[in-house]
Amino acid sequence: MAEAAQQRRLDCIERVQAVLNSLKRDGGPVTVAGIASRAGVSRTFLYDDAQALLLARLRDLASKQPTTGRPALPDHQRITTKSHETVVRALRDANRKLNEENERLRNELAVALGQLRDLRRGIPAPRG
Repeated sequence: MAEAAQQRRLDCIERVQAVLNSLKRDGGPVTVAGIASRAGVSRTFLYDDAQALLLARLRDLASKQPTTGRPALPDHQRITTKSHETVVRALRDANRKLNEENERLRNELAVALGQLRDLRRGIPAPRG
């Protein structure tokens, strides 16, 4: 009977480990209730002193989540600093080009509105 109980405990630990590994790899919210539910164990099981190492691992994984409420991305999905800088540079360049185009279009609009005003007033257009 004690052997069966020990085997059930080991099975529960294995399921919890699998859920923690999955969350570490794929990301997702890390809570005691969520882990217990996904692993098919009780929250009491996780809080039991015999599972202190599991609970410590769960808390460590939870502490790595951002405080924005969104789950942390797994390491393999995070952008590197170099990639981030490249993206920022590209966005700044695109923004600069759009600002230049906006300025050019504003100038063209100002000229066109001036010409329209002159036409409405009967002022001949300058010959160029």
